[in-house]
Amino acid sequence: MSGKMYEYTEISENIWQIAEDEGVYCTLVKGSKLALLIDTGYGNRDLRTFVEDNISTPYMVINSHGHPDHIGGNHWFDTVYALREEWDVIQYFEKKNPKTYDLKDIEIGQKISLGDKNVIVVSLAGHTKGSVGLLIPEEKLLVAGDALNEGLWLFNYGSLSMNDLYETIKNTLKLDFTEYICGHSSEKYSKKKLISHIKNIEQIKIDDNTKRNTIGFETYSSKYEDSNGKSEIVFTIDKV
Repeated sequence: MSGKMYEYTEISENIWQIAEDEGVYCTLVKGSKLALLIDTGYGNRDLRTFVEDNISTPYMVINSHGHPDHIGGNHWFDTVYALREEWDVIQYFEKKNPKTYDLKDIEIGQKISLGDKNVIVVSLAGHTKGSVGLLIPEEKLLVAGDALNEGLWLFNYGSLSMNDLYETIKNTLKLDFTEYICGHSSEKYSKKKLISHIKNIEQIKIDDNTKRNTIGFETYSSKYEDSNGKSEIVFTIDKV
């Protein structure tokens, strides 16, 4: 669907994946008393006006993680929340454009009431050390930012090890949800798709055939596909 300045996909009646620039998505969760905006994209357009034109309640802005394509629009807002462990990642990628908003803390396990639904902050550490997901029990849905992308990057400042990622995905499979959405797609994925990431990590190979250059980093790309779905993990050698 289209709205002023932005295209968006309705995941459900009150959950929108908002298409930002270059294949990046922000998520708007609308409750009866409070709304959540998860991530702010590159920030090239007035996301604040779009959000406020499409809700009738107060709202919170949360960064799922600190990469520039998900925090670039923070400057449109007065206050943004993120896990404290991620603050230095946000600041690292903002160093050329110092923040003009208040950065406040959220905590793992924190429950945010939106009125007719609740959102629980869960750890998705791996892609970055302070990556979080927002679990919506009433929808059986996990909003995962970039932490569970089909193409998952494990390099650059703030990223953790392959073992950390493996443990995070195994723990995520224990959470009570059936589908999840990510920061670079408008599609809902089955929880079972995460098994393809598990299998990929278990069979990772490092050789000249998987070597590549990714945004200036010497990386390796491990691909795997089974009946659960596709997985590609791009990583630097120090993460193994």
